[in-house]
Amino acid sequence: MTRLKKHLCWAAAALLLALLTADVAWAGKRVIRLRFDGPVREAPGEEFDPSVIFSGEKARTLHEWVTMINKAAKDDEIHGAIMIVEQPALGFAQIEELTRALKAFHENGKKIYCYLDYAGNGSYALASVADHITLAEYSQLSIAGLRGELSFYKGLFDKIGVYADMMHCGDYKSALEPFTRTEPSPEAAENIDWLLDGIFDRWLHVMAEGRGLSVAEVRAAVDEAPLEAEQALQRKLIDAIAGFPAFKQMIYKEFGKDVEVLKKYGKKKDFELDFENPFAIFQLFSDLMEKAQEEPEPGLGLIYIEGGIVMGKNEASLFGGASAGSTTIRAAFEKARLDKNIKAVVVRVNSPGGSALASDIMWDAATRCAKEKPLIVSMGNVAGSGGYYVAIPGDVIFAEESTITASIGVVGGKFVWKELMEDKLGITTTEFKRGAHAGLMSMNRRWNEAERAWMMGYMNGVYKQFKDRIMQSRGDRLKQDLEGMAGGRVFTGRQALERGLVDKLGGLSDALAYAADKAGLKEYEIYVLPKPKELADIFKMLLGQETEDEWEVGLRAPWVNDPLAQTVLPLVRSLAPEQVDRILGGLRNAVTINREHVGCFMPFDWRVR
Repeated sequence: MTRLKKHLCWAAAALLLALLTADVAWAGKRVIRLRFDGPVREAPGEEFDPSVIFSGEKARTLHEWVTMINKAAKDDEIHGAIMIVEQPALGFAQIEELTRALKAFHENGKKIYCYLDYAGNGSYALASVADHITLAEYSQLSIAGLRGELSFYKGLFDKIGVYADMMHCGDYKSALEPFTRTEPSPEAAENIDWLLDGIFDRWLHVMAEGRGLSVAEVRAAVDEAPLEAEQALQRKLIDAIAGFPAFKQMIYKEFGKDVEVLKKYGKKKDFELDFENPFAIFQLFSDLMEKAQEEPEPGLGLIYIEGGIVMGKNEASLFGGASAGSTTIRAAFEKARLDKNIKAVVVRVNSPGGSALASDIMWDAATRCAKEKPLIVSMGNVAGSGGYYVAIPGDVIFAEESTITASIGVVGGKFVWKELMEDKLGITTTEFKRGAHAGLMSMNRRWNEAERAWMMGYMNGVYKQFKDRIMQSRGDRLKQDLEGMAGGRVFTGRQALERGLVDKLGGLSDALAYAADKAGLKEYEIYVLPKPKELADIFKMLLGQETEDEWEVGLRAPWVNDPLAQTVLPLVRSLAPEQVDRILGGLRNAVTINREHVGCFMPFDWRVR
């Protein structure tokens, strides 16, 4: 009888094993689909977005991309990834963080298959981390090297009768040269060259490491590019040449016909409406109320300083992209400092600078916060001039190797419109003034010697304050004399690390992990500041209730108010995106100078392609 029982137990175990094995086979493998196209944002958009209600999803930020990839890497039910790289608008610092996450995914034993219709410098660098790359037939690998462009407006100003009366503190602080010159100064050209050398070297290494090639092999390929598909295959830069249907068949062969492709892996569906249920809207309100009443958990504050730095609140910029307002960011630091559930703060800086006064207001708010809680800074694609100014209170500053940073210097000036108004348009002006300096900022004439001396003294005072802030915040960590690193000089993250201007190489996820460790948190929530508007905020506005003031955190307006700008700018930008973005960047700087007459922004507004 005992022997019979044993046989029955073995038979039952074998049957159970067979059923379990069959179940796994029936279920099929699961892979995530990663589609990169268009910009990858830093800060999140509105929580309440009508498109989210209908589609159940919204665009991912860089942090959300990395978090999702890391989650999938550790998920035993995920067997691989399909990466579709179209035309992503990514900075090299963002590419570094994404490729690092994808490499960790691969190291967990999960393969990445990538499809490219076409690839430029950035898109191929991102794709190079994949185990397999298929390039479309008759396509190109356009990795012909990095190129930066500057636009100069002096010739235009000469034609229309506008004079740019500009000054700067630091030989390398060339931010206003586009208004006073027709080509870069020797110092500006030197600045660009050493910066481009650092980014170019890092770009080559990213591609070489991804493909298992030497840097020399990749450099040789770059010097021959653009490469036809066959040439790219011969140089082992890709693995196959085929159309998308053939790529899909390869995926089926690798993972099985019943493979499940997850397109929304890791996304939260905050707002969903069942349109067949007339009471669904009430369920939505109930869910929102329950969410609002949930007890907050201990966590990290994540403050985004993105775009040009301006006085006032965050708002959409007429010149493209976001802006970081001193009032909004100051309020974010205050909320993070006072919130007992926020145990440490991470500041993500992706800014070329802007207003000197707004930068100092943010520095002061960050410094107060850092006295009470760990404050860790993560630099994105650029954290220069005012962007560096607001980063220096950090206990630890992380930067990617290709981050553009420093640019410690000050510029100032004014535009003189007299010739345009009188000689070109026939408009004359008569001034009346009281006070010795009442006409200091008059746009009808250039500065006289006394006024120029006063203005230069004021700028030197702002410059001294900038350098004093650096010494106060991180003077003991500098590895070289500050004067030799200031004057408008710009560095990559790697170069900045060597000089003690930053502390560690890494991305936002590294900064968050470091902050959590400092705060002693194993599991934690992330509280994003400035906090995006939620549906409850919309209801308050509709009901005429008070919503936000200086002490609350507000999100930038999603659109500019000018309907002409809304219509014309996207069209013009689609026709000549690089040229329009450069011109708009120059105009943004001009507006800052026109309004405040002194600024802390990058010595050039350029994009490497």
